[in-house]
Amino acid sequence: TGPIDTLSALSYTKMAGEVVDVNGNLLPNYNGILTATVFDKPIARQTLGNDGITDSNGLIILDFNTLGEVVFKGQATIENGQFEFDFVVPRDIGIPVGNGKVSFYAQTSNLLSDQAGSNFDIRIGGINENAPEDNIGPIINLFMNDENFVSGGITNESPSLLVKLQDDNGINTASGIGHDITAILDGDETNPIVLNDYYQANLDDYTNGTVSYPFRDLEAGLHTLTVKAWDVYN
Repeated sequence: TGPIDTLSALSYTKMAGEVVDVNGNLLPNYNGILTATVFDKPIARQTLGNDGITDSNGLIILDFNTLGEVVFKGQATIENGQFEFDFVVPRDIGIPVGNGKVSFYAQTSNLLSDQAGSNFDIRIGGINENAPEDNIGPIINLFMNDENFVSGGITNESPSLLVKLQDDNGINTASGIGHDITAILDGDETNPIVLNDYYQANLDDYTNGTVSYPFRDLEAGLHTLTVKAWDVYN
């Protein structure tokens, strides 16, 4: 019921909430994990018209909106029905202030309990002019399939790429131009693999997170892999 705060680029943000029943009452015995995703403002897009259907005005092109880029995705512990999590808003959000979206999904280990989701709008935009300086990029550790992998090791033909990322201010997933998390297989820089949607911050820790990406049907032989990631300061 209070005024809605605005999530500004490079601003430290903390969100807290509670899990309630259908009548809005706190569930004090609810313990589990919350998955939280924060989206930037919706993106206006158009259909491609690649089916060639026309009307009296020519090729039919339709306008539609999609969810904005992911500003943050992570998990928080729910204890006695309550949770909180924090993160730093990426520099790459859209600067005009508008309505983004927050999506919550609560899950408990009680197999007889319904799991529930919720979402609401949040104001997002602008930039924190007083943000502390950060000139150090993320620490990146790469593995294939599991953390026992060493460079030059053997994999199967469909391995999972594991990327462990650490940065004091968090990892940028907001898809600013040139600031995606990307993987380059065998030096093919014309076909980068964008990994933003495969990244999730660790439980209760926005400074660490993991990318898990499945490769499929790699050819037998020697391969090279390069991964690039940016922190929220770019």
